[in-house]
Amino acid sequence: MESWMWVLWLAIFAIAMIVEVSVSGLISIWISLAALITLPLSFIEGLPFWGEIIIFISLSLILLAVTRPFVRKFLKEKEAIKTNLEGLIGEKVKLTKKIEGLNLGEAKINGVNWDCKSIDGKAIKEGKVVEIVKLEGNKLVVKEINHE
Repeated sequence: MESWMWVLWLAIFAIAMIVEVSVSGLISIWISLAALITLPLSFIEGLPFWGEIIIFISLSLILLAVTRPFVRKFLKEKEAIKTNLEGLIGEKVKLTKKIEGLNLGEAKINGVNWDCKSIDGKAIKEGKVVEIVKLEGNKLVVKEINHE
């Protein structure tokens, strides 16, 4: 059985790599590395199969414990970068056309006229400063600010 252990380590390596590519959780990569390191040890005369298994398990745990936090720090998912439109949220603008009932108002941002509607359905007079709360399609949803 000991002369065929290299097949086991090669199979574990392949399976762990397939799992890592499928899941990308940075866990099975350490198992695959431990299997790859253990593979040449299977050719050492006199090393029993249980010795290889102990080495494999120890390597897996050591690699996982020592390197995973370090690698995760550098591979941490980056915060999504706001698009230009998402960047408008929170901006304060002056209405160039009043919002009243179902009639949309207007605000000019960087030379572009935007349709605006009130978040609470209340009328807002032309010239009032409003804050952009969210976007709905090509409309700005705004709320009136108490100061100008």
